[in-house]
Amino acid sequence: MNFIHAKQKAAIDVERLGLITSFVAVAEHLSFVEAANALGQTPSTISRKVTRLEDSLGTRLLERTTRRVAMTEAGRLYYDQCVTVLGGLAQAEALVESLSTEPRGLLRISIPVAFGRLHLSSAILDFMEQYPDVRVEANYSDRFVNLIEEAYDLVVRIGHLPDSNLIVRKIAANKRWVVASPGYLARCGTPLVPADLATHSCMSFTHYSAGGNVWRFQRGDDVEVVKVSGDFRSDNSEAVLEATRRGAGISVIAAYLCHDSIRRGELIPLLTDWSSIPEAGIYVAFTHAKHISPKVRCFIDMLSQRFRSPPWILD
Repeated sequence: MNFIHAKQKAAIDVERLGLITSFVAVAEHLSFVEAANALGQTPSTISRKVTRLEDSLGTRLLERTTRRVAMTEAGRLYYDQCVTVLGGLAQAEALVESLSTEPRGLLRISIPVAFGRLHLSSAILDFMEQYPDVRVEANYSDRFVNLIEEAYDLVVRIGHLPDSNLIVRKIAANKRWVVASPGYLARCGTPLVPADLATHSCMSFTHYSAGGNVWRFQRGDDVEVVKVSGDFRSDNSEAVLEATRRGAGISVIAAYLCHDSIRRGELIPLLTDWSSIPEAGIYVAFTHAKHISPKVRCFIDMLSQRFRSPPWILD
């Protein structure tokens, strides 16, 4: 018989745990004085608590004489159950404490396709080697996911996330370059100001220009808005990069994706005294700043350290 659940009135609360702890101490020491010393209380306080516990259960747990204390049959059964319960509570607290300090468990993240493939895949593997108790589910997608409804711990995105319900941190600098191949520029000429783009074949990454083929630029306080057109659009930034390298037109491409092509001379930066807007920093977003889990905190710290001097920043 499980005496803990024998009666509805025996539901465990903080006060009852105190009574149980007192009884267990007496049962283990077979002495009210020694139990009181162990718990830092007076013998009379311990005696009152054990009596209250017995009254609530409707049975005697201890036989008391002037010389000795002994457990009744009910007391022995109850003691065994109480030790199991108290041990389980201690184990649960230890587990929670370890979760609050050591990264462990499943980390679900959503990351952009190209950036994830080029720069995050190896970072994730390094993170898992450093924290072997963490499992990672990485979903590669350029769509804006609902972090809460889709149960992600963390999302990585290019450009600032507008959702005010999320905690957003910038982990790396980045910018968008206006680029074209040397072959295209030799055939079609080089635009010198943003307005010149209206007469060129411009290719769009649809997640950047979701509102239409409208490109925006800023230089100091000046802002230029240009309606562009071209024969190729894609929701895959790497496809736009390849089309640009092959001379199909001009595009706006994130530095993390095109920096190697620029260094190799496959692409030429254009309008370098203008900045493409909106800005394109690398951000992470999560839900709880006060109670951020160790796995999320350590992953963000690792990314921030890794991309402190990102390889795509051109001199």
